[in-house]
Amino acid sequence: MEWDERPGNNDVPTPMMVDVGDHALCAQVRGKGPTVLLDCGGSGQGIGGWGEDLERTLAERATVVTYDRAGVGRSGGSQARTVTEMADDLRRLLHALHLELPAVFVGWSYGGLVTQFYATRYPSDVAGLVFVDPTASGTPPGSALVRDLSFLLAPRLLRLRAIFGGTNAQPLRELAVTLSGMQNVMREVAQARQESGLPPVPIRVITAGRRPRMPKAHLEHLNADHHALADQSPHGQMTVAERASHQIPFEQPEIISQAVDEVLSLPPNSQEDLNG
Repeated sequence: MEWDERPGNNDVPTPMMVDVGDHALCAQVRGKGPTVLLDCGGSGQGIGGWGEDLERTLAERATVVTYDRAGVGRSGGSQARTVTEMADDLRRLLHALHLELPAVFVGWSYGGLVTQFYATRYPSDVAGLVFVDPTASGTPPGSALVRDLSFLLAPRLLRLRAIFGGTNAQPLRELAVTLSGMQNVMREVAQARQESGLPPVPIRVITAGRRPRMPKAHLEHLNADHHALADQSPHGQMTVAERASHQIPFEQPEIISQAVDEVLSLPPNSQEDLNG
């Protein structure tokens, strides 16, 4: 890909195809300033998936990057089955775009797993981390049999829904692939956090305040993981989005913008202080 000039204003740019090796990823870049990478949920379609209000606000002070993962949306290739593949793809994308690094990585839901793993694998690329109601890593509570059946059944139900899904058919099929490999990805991330840990950069964890249907054991597991993420850094904080469900980017986007602003506002020597 040849690309010499980033968007110089807050208008919505046209998504571009970026060569990352044996396939191309569809990416969108808007705004100017330090790089802020938004990594979306399990569907993998990040372009347009965060809400215009949030992206426009962030682009007022940063270079905001969204993308569709491999094999998803308009991106080429096959859907990655491991989080290692996803992280490596993302790094190739950022370098192909010649973006300023280190960057602030914002991971929502499943994207929180991808950005965690990226941070353990490429810590020098990371200036800060913002996790938006991230999926918990490790092993969920309950019996192994029930978990295995759930992760086996859910993708099949999604593929069945896709038959009658109309315009939603493709996202449903893509989400089915993501869920089929979810347990392995959660284990990969938990192992990476245990072995390498996240870099000692500022971390913000935003957790949803409304979970009316989540079983108590799963809620406790999720909250414990969110607290553990914040505790990974001496500059880590956890915040509850009191008015929002899992859809925080659409229901309470200002809390994400505030978290990113806090990370971006740190003086240039903050990272050296943290690593020293």
